[in-house]
Amino acid sequence: MNSVISGLKKFKHDLEFVQSNSQEFSLWLHIELWIKDFLFKKSPLDAGFPWINYSVIQFLHHYINPKMQILEFGAGGSSIFFLNRGVNLFSIEHEEIWIDKVKKRVPFSEFARWSPNLVLPRERNFSIPNVDDYLAPLKKISDASIDIVFVDGRHRVASIMRSMNLLKDGGIIILDNSDRTHYEDAFKLLEDWPLQNTACITNASEFVTPAAIWKKPIS
Repeated sequence: MNSVISGLKKFKHDLEFVQSNSQEFSLWLHIELWIKDFLFKKSPLDAGFPWINYSVIQFLHHYINPKMQILEFGAGGSSIFFLNRGVNLFSIEHEEIWIDKVKKRVPFSEFARWSPNLVLPRERNFSIPNVDDYLAPLKKISDASIDIVFVDGRHRVASIMRSMNLLKDGGIIILDNSDRTHYEDAFKLLEDWPLQNTACITNASEFVTPAAIWKKPIS
C-alpha cells in the first residue's frame, strides 16, 4: 500500500511539474511517457521517446507534422519518435550499435522516410570520428530544406554551425544538455535567434536537465 501511495504522489508531483514547464501539454502523452519511464523502466529506444526532458517531448509532440524534414545528430529513441509521426528523417550516428538497434525497431514501411548515416572513426584508437567526417553527410542536404535540427550527438557546436544554412526560415534547432560549458559557443552563434530555455524531469533519468530551443528568424 505504501508503494502505491508513494507512486501516486510521484505521479501527481511530476504531472504538475511538467505542466508548469510546458507551453502546450498533452495529458495522454505524459501518462504514456511516465508509465514507460517510471513504472516499466523502459529505455528511450524501447519506449520510442527521445532521451531528453519531458517539456521538449511535449513541445515536439505538438509542433511536428508529417510534412516536416528533420535532421538529428544521434540516433536512438528520438528516431523512433520522429518516424512514428510520419516525418522524413535524416540521422547522423557514430556508433554502429545504435543504428542497428534502431533498424530493428523501425517498421519496413517507414524505411523509405529514413536516411540513416553511420560515420565511424577512421582510426581504431579513436572512439569518435573527426568533425569533418562526422558532418560530411550534411553535403547531401539542400539549403533551407530542414524544419527541425535535433542536436544530441557528437561535435554539437559544429553540428549547429553547419546546420544553420540547412534550416528553413522559422525552423528550429534543439540542443540537449545546453548547460554544459563546452556548448557555450552555440549561444554565441545563435544570439540573434529567439531562444526558449527548458528545464524539466528527463526521460530515463533521475535528474532535471535543460535543453535549448532556437527559432531561425524569417529573413
